[in-house]
Amino acid sequence: METSSRKTVTDSVLEQALLMVDLTESNNPDHSVRLLLTEILQGLAEKGWPQAQLQTGPRIVSAEENYGLLGYDPAEVTLGSEHTRWVDEYSLLRTQTTSQIPAALQRAAQVRQPGQTILLAAPGITFRRDSRDRWHCAEPHQMDVWVLGDPELSTHEQLLRLVGDILKSAVPEKSWVYSDSPHHYTEGGIEVNVVNDGAPVEVLECGRIARSLLERLKIDPQRHGGLALGMGLDRLTMLRKGIPDIRLLRDQNVRVQAQMHDLNPWAPVSRLPSIARDISLAVTPGLSEEVLTERMLQAAGDCSDWIEEMQIKGRWAFSDLPAQAIERLGLLPGQENVLLRVVLRDCSRSITTAEANALYADIQAAMHEGAPGAGYRMDLPKA
Repeated sequence: METSSRKTVTDSVLEQALLMVDLTESNNPDHSVRLLLTEILQGLAEKGWPQAQLQTGPRIVSAEENYGLLGYDPAEVTLGSEHTRWVDEYSLLRTQTTSQIPAALQRAAQVRQPGQTILLAAPGITFRRDSRDRWHCAEPHQMDVWVLGDPELSTHEQLLRLVGDILKSAVPEKSWVYSDSPHHYTEGGIEVNVVNDGAPVEVLECGRIARSLLERLKIDPQRHGGLALGMGLDRLTMLRKGIPDIRLLRDQNVRVQAQMHDLNPWAPVSRLPSIARDISLAVTPGLSEEVLTERMLQAAGDCSDWIEEMQIKGRWAFSDLPAQAIERLGLLPGQENVLLRVVLRDCSRSITTAEANALYADIQAAMHEGAPGAGYRMDLPKA
């Protein structure tokens, strides 16, 4: 498998990831995320599904577990390496709780008797290089729910029954819609969105367990079949409680924390005003939103939690810009100009204008790749 393009994380980033609290784990008191997953699994048992067998595993997994066994093409993994937190050439911080499933499926198939159904549930924290808005963070919590039974279990009707039973427990008051969404390890894959205030919010993906996956795992598809589903626990918790921003799940403000140990409706904590600026940069062409977001968060350092949202507002090639703009930007031949809208908001206190300007200046200086000393100054607010 090609590894030349893989960029490994630093020791400090790795240590931080391994020490981060997993909100799906049992604690005293349990976090709302843990309470919701428990309620989902109890709800499934009450609706006739098997009692869940909880699967836990390490945060560092092999590329084979996270990608290979699940059917990802090696070239595809290489292409996505810039979005993966590699630890070394062969291991990474897991990007999905599905990495725990192949070995669990093999164990289940070895003991499952004809007519028996086994439900595997793998909750946990995962690690991405993701976009930044109120629904996204770089360390989302997920839960995989896979049901292994006789081949007759693998139907679209049973899949929709599983989805419906999960969402009845998780977000009982909300409707949902689905659309086709192919996956590497399922057949008949769908994406499910909950309708929230009239807008769709993606909460899970699922499908029938693919015959190709069973064969790859040396599981006889003539004897076994079933359903595969992965859900976003952060988003479901936000939708259940009415929480407006994913960062609040970890916010240490006393008034926020007091609401993070139940599933009661969110009581608004004063939403302090946001500050928005556009940052115009000279950068390497084609950088993805994920890569730009990660560089921005690194540049922000200890203030990265202030960043509520980052959007790419526009991109312009060197050849598309007038000479005056090229000079002002410090744009070098072969580079492009990217315009970012960066929104700051601290959930606990107001950010002063001076603090905001200093952070925007740090971000601009760190991300600018053009001529040294050039670029738009960020020490004054834009009109």
